[in-house]
Amino acid sequence: MPAHLRRRLSFVSTLLIGAAIALALRLVSVQIVQGAELRAQAEAARENRLRIPEPPRGMIYDRDGFLLTVNELHYSVEAHPPFIRNVDLAARRLAPILHVPAASIATVLSGEASWVCLDPLVTAQEGEAIQELGLQGIVVERRWLRHYPHHTLTSHLLGFVNRNGVGFYGLEGRYDPILQARTPQWQGETGPSARWPLPHEEGTVDPPLAGTDLVLTFDLGVQAMVAGELERALNEFQAAGGTIIVLDPNTGAILAMVTQPAYDPNHYERYVYQEREQDFLSPAYGAQYEPGSVFKIITLAAALESGHVTPQTTYYDAGRIEYGGRVFRNWDENAYGEQGLVGLLGHSLNVGAVWLATQMGPDDFYHYLQAFGVGQPTGVDLQGEAVGWLRVPGDLEWHDSDLGANSFGQGLAMTPLQVVSAVAAVANEGRLMRPYVVAQQVRPDGTVLDSQPVVRGQPISAETAATLTELLAQALEQHLPQTQVAGYRIAGKTSTAQIPVPGGYDPRWTIASFVGYGPVRDPQLVILVRLDRPQTSPWGSQTAAIVFQRLATQLFPMLGIAPDE
Repeated sequence: MPAHLRRRLSFVSTLLIGAAIALALRLVSVQIVQGAELRAQAEAARENRLRIPEPPRGMIYDRDGFLLTVNELHYSVEAHPPFIRNVDLAARRLAPILHVPAASIATVLSGEASWVCLDPLVTAQEGEAIQELGLQGIVVERRWLRHYPHHTLTSHLLGFVNRNGVGFYGLEGRYDPILQARTPQWQGETGPSARWPLPHEEGTVDPPLAGTDLVLTFDLGVQAMVAGELERALNEFQAAGGTIIVLDPNTGAILAMVTQPAYDPNHYERYVYQEREQDFLSPAYGAQYEPGSVFKIITLAAALESGHVTPQTTYYDAGRIEYGGRVFRNWDENAYGEQGLVGLLGHSLNVGAVWLATQMGPDDFYHYLQAFGVGQPTGVDLQGEAVGWLRVPGDLEWHDSDLGANSFGQGLAMTPLQVVSAVAAVANEGRLMRPYVVAQQVRPDGTVLDSQPVVRGQPISAETAATLTELLAQALEQHLPQTQVAGYRIAGKTSTAQIPVPGGYDPRWTIASFVGYGPVRDPQLVILVRLDRPQTSPWGSQTAAIVFQRLATQLFPMLGIAPDE
């Protein structure tokens, strides 16, 4: 063989041997060194979890079975442009349904994106019409939209669900994990689009489960009546806002909770755009205030239970009293002379409340305040409850004069729900209950979980509670005839609370309130009425007490509560 041929053959052989060695090394790298990683990547490329249309969110019912929420069926319209055979035809057929010019749809479908959303939320009729077109590359997926048929009437109780299906505030926020449906996912090998299973591919799938339903202690009829009376009161007394809570003192069950101003949860986005998110949180349980003279119920309960006074105790009211370097006066700055406990309550005497607190001293006084839950959340099953605020001896900011101010509801803060809960303990033989709204949870499998009343504590004895109830009833009978309900004895207390502002208290505006319960022989309802900044009169006795009387007159027979006589 000629030499030049041998050289060429050697060169080619060398190249082939080198290529074989390189290929062998590459095979070793791919199959052995990177084998596990590449296999995992291949499986991940073939196998996908595909979202199956989700079942609806759990429903919410009032205690009589009336629907408070509705799940409305909508669809999202999505497209996979690479799989659309005729873009212009698809655009022309979609345009009249989506109410978008065909040219605009064609422009979107002609882009380089592998996936686009044409409309995130169309009606059920529109979605089904698009499904019937059978357009390749166009996908219609079911979406549930939460609707609230009672609009503002139940907004603060329920909260709302956003467009992503997440609950916020109230019950929707508190119970979101169980109200949400369990969305199943299919897992298996898919085609190139990673959208559809391969033919005859079974995969695995979890069964779909709708969300858990909630049955409430709440009564829609009571709520509607209460809301009407609150609206009437706001107009009559020209108040800026208000809150009414109706509670069963024996269990802590909330029957109604109304606050104005309210919002429409069906259009929550409007409030976000207007930067009015504060409207979402109910002042009934999410905002605190200085309760004022209604707090004298707690002060007198502590004095009676601790044994520092008896129902026959009297004191001399000079119209002023000094404690901790601060002088406290009655609301009208008058002196009332010799007074018993009924007179103290009936005239709502600040001097008498301070005198009671000084008889107990800080240790006893604050012990009972904490036993009544002052400065603590009630534990209500609603999202966003405020804690309240109470300084006690030992805190850096506490001062001796706080004892006097706290005795008549100043210098501390509570939510309306905390106030009505504390007063309900007196109505319930001294037992402090945890307020609640959900009576039952009904799971998708039919299992029913009943809520049980929870006793948070016993700040006072049943005997003290009965004694205090009688004192409160006599005070109303002798001094506030406008609170009386024909056929029923009522116990309760007015309040005219000043509003804190920087440097002191607002010189003009007040929060007028009344908390009462009855019938005295066997209390079945506790009602709190709070009116913010009433213009016709600042006094709770001339505003909130009248609203209470109207409510009680209707609620007792409405709920089948027998009269005292």
